[in-house]
Amino acid sequence: MTRRCFRSALIVCVFAASLQGQKREALLEAVRATSGWRPTDDPTVYDQSNIERFASDLAPTLKRYGLKGVTVQTYGSPGGRARITLFEMLDAGAAYGFFSIRRGTEKIVTSPISIGAESFQSGNRLYFWQSNYVVRIDGAPEPAQKMARVLSENILGRSRKPPVSNHLPPRNLLTGSDKYVLNAENIDRAFDLNPAALGFDDDVEIATASYRVDGRVARLMLLLYPTQQIAKKYSDQLESTKPALAAFSKRVGPLVAIVSGTSDAATASSILNDVNYETKVTWSQPRPNLGIAEIILTVFTFIGLGLLFTVIAGIGFGGVRIFVKFRYPNRFFDRPEDMEIIQLKLNQSLISKELGP
Repeated sequence: MTRRCFRSALIVCVFAASLQGQKREALLEAVRATSGWRPTDDPTVYDQSNIERFASDLAPTLKRYGLKGVTVQTYGSPGGRARITLFEMLDAGAAYGFFSIRRGTEKIVTSPISIGAESFQSGNRLYFWQSNYVVRIDGAPEPAQKMARVLSENILGRSRKPPVSNHLPPRNLLTGSDKYVLNAENIDRAFDLNPAALGFDDDVEIATASYRVDGRVARLMLLLYPTQQIAKKYSDQLESTKPALAAFSKRVGPLVAIVSGTSDAATASSILNDVNYETKVTWSQPRPNLGIAEIILTVFTFIGLGLLFTVIAGIGFGGVRIFVKFRYPNRFFDRPEDMEIIQLKLNQSLISKELGP
């Protein structure tokens, strides 16, 4: 009993420690404890009510994708200073969306680095995305990458992209060009489409990416609608507005794909052929909500049915036998010529039998 209680308490402590590890304050403390950097000021915390004070240009995008909170703190060491900004989003999809928007906005001057789920370096500014966090570190590249790896080791949870982004074909994809879009302001103008006609009021989710096919670069836009009926509605509207779009677009269920940036139909067809959508339908029959009383009643019901069947079979067999004996006596049952009856002869007197000399 004591061992079981100890084991349960240990599980609770580990679970609580995991939750604690997800807090922004705990992540910043991990940097101080393991990297040798020391904070030079108190952390500044923002949420949706005052995010404009942090960055008025980022506030609309953060609110749109789902902001939970932002914490900013500056660290110092003999080698210099660095400022960490932790963007905590509602889920991993929201974090990836905000990260992809920043990646498309920032001017990337160095090749991507491998930190977290995805990352990139833009001068003295490092971004990476992991779980429901987007981390920005402003400072020299080498110490910033060390701090980023410490933070990455302490961020828990799975890094999942939104469903529409998972439908981007991986073949010929230009690394780091994919973007998750939830509002009209972030639509790439190269597609030359009216954002108001794409269905943001009907909760469309959009992913874009660049592809290189035989030396030609083209852009792909995927629009995922809640239902295939809504997808057909907007697909027909787009094709009626721009008839030439029919050769560079494709609809598969609730998914609409549009290729832009190329006039070569073969290039567009090569990209569109890789766009697929598989519908999976699962149906689970609800289990009967049976209690003890229902189970006992069911058992006795089957017992009663068994007894009833036995009584009916017995009466039926006996009734047929009596009827046949009454209607056809000594013909089917109790025929004297075929009967051998063992008689006890209890009333017969004793017969003395002796062996002779």
